[in-house]
Amino acid sequence: MRTDLFDGEKPVVRFDQVGVRYGAGPEVLRDIAFSLEPGSFHFLTGESGAGKSTLLRLIHLSLRPTRGLVHLFGRDTATLPRDGIPGLRRRIGVVYQDFRLLDHLTAVDNVALPLRVAGARGPD
Repeated sequence: MRTDLFDGEKPVVRFDQVGVRYGAGPEVLRDIAFSLEPGSFHFLTGESGAGKSTLLRLIHLSLRPTRGLVHLFGRDTATLPRDGIPGLRRRIGVVYQDFRLLDHLTAVDNVALPLRVAGARGPD
């Protein structure tokens, strides 16, 4: 595992009393608090409408919480400038249920594509 991706012993993800509300509707996530440690492995499961996609959007920084704090790699995302978002996103891997492989590429080439776009070289 590449340890240079992690900021010391800080959690990779930490949520502190996070809530999300879409528009004037009710909170779809309420008082979410957890942390994910470097090197740990987790599954996110639940029924349809439980808030799984909303939670993943918060982690991937495609959605900001209505309240509470989200920390990624030791950084408070509430104070993160807009131009700092891509740098954190590059450290997060997301595979969606509908993963949209490119038909003209092999499975290996599909997996390697984001690495090539990011400028990675070599067998790693």
